[in-house]
Amino acid sequence: MMDSRIKWIDAAKGLGIVLVVMSHAPIDETLKAFLFAFHMPLFFYLSGAVFRPHSMSIWAFIKKKARSLLWPYFVFSAASYLIWYSMTRHFPFTAGDDVNPINPFVGIFLSTPGNYQLTYNPAIWFLTCLFVVELLFFLYYRLSKGRFIATFLIVAAIAGYGSTMLSFALPWNIFVALTAIVFYGLGHLTKHLWKTLPWSRVLLIAMPLFILVFFVQAFNTERVDMRANVLGEFGYFYLAAIAGIAAFLVLIPKLQHSKTLLFLGQNSIVILLIHLPMLNFVRAALYYGFQVDLSTANSLPWTLFFTVVTIVLVVPFIYLLQKYPWLLGKAPLKRQGRLQKQHALQGNAVPR
Repeated sequence: MMDSRIKWIDAAKGLGIVLVVMSHAPIDETLKAFLFAFHMPLFFYLSGAVFRPHSMSIWAFIKKKARSLLWPYFVFSAASYLIWYSMTRHFPFTAGDDVNPINPFVGIFLSTPGNYQLTYNPAIWFLTCLFVVELLFFLYYRLSKGRFIATFLIVAAIAGYGSTMLSFALPWNIFVALTAIVFYGLGHLTKHLWKTLPWSRVLLIAMPLFILVFFVQAFNTERVDMRANVLGEFGYFYLAAIAGIAAFLVLIPKLQHSKTLLFLGQNSIVILLIHLPMLNFVRAALYYGFQVDLSTANSLPWTLFFTVVTIVLVVPFIYLLQKYPWLLGKAPLKRQGRLQKQHALQGNAVPR
């Protein structure tokens, strides 16, 4: 059962990160709105699905999450900033030349999207926000002993939506974390619901739900952008996000044995960290090398081309970082094996 669950979640992360890359590539606005409606809520849901109550102290939990989330955030923020400052900000299809370099430098520490503060690598916001979400949920779970979680999530949803009406942001996307923790908590509460169904039932359930996402988001007043704390209408946002997650997770058990998806899922953090700088280089190659008009290269074939090429180009970095896992806050492979055995003997969740 445990092996199946891990494969299921890894496959979901694998397909999910493909959707993330696709949504950041040149893309039709309607398709982008569809993907943005649920793809980041999905990742917070999947993170919550692997939450296990820990007996460790709060300080030990903070150190563990700081190592796995904040350390790679700062390492790759610094690297991305240097690449942006020296190269990608000068590309004519970016807004880099009009941005004061001080703003994104400050953004490394604030991790908020306003005033181009994350323009060096916008997707990296997820790590600091997830750190806040994990810490808040851990603290609540510890204090409440796991009770009244549904009530806590309702309060968080209301508070998170209320924060969208404010004209300022808090560091590390704390306001966004109030909304994100709803999906994280739902992942913890409902992860046991997803079973492998026959293809006939999968299609009968998933397709109407995806169609529902499409139409609900069309009625929303704004395109969802969790990074910017833009949700549109409260009801439409949650209905589309939950329907999209449900459709996705009805489908994914049928794909959980895909070696490609498992590989991408197990390395989704690397793809998240690197894909946007790499995508800019793919754009530059087409712009300078083949004189492609990038403003018109947003049809579905182009979107798929950018997505596939970008992911393929990230793969060598995945293997490189396996040799230097400390850059991702991970122990060397031999030590990881010892830690896994130790945690298994102690009855704890295997660190990932």
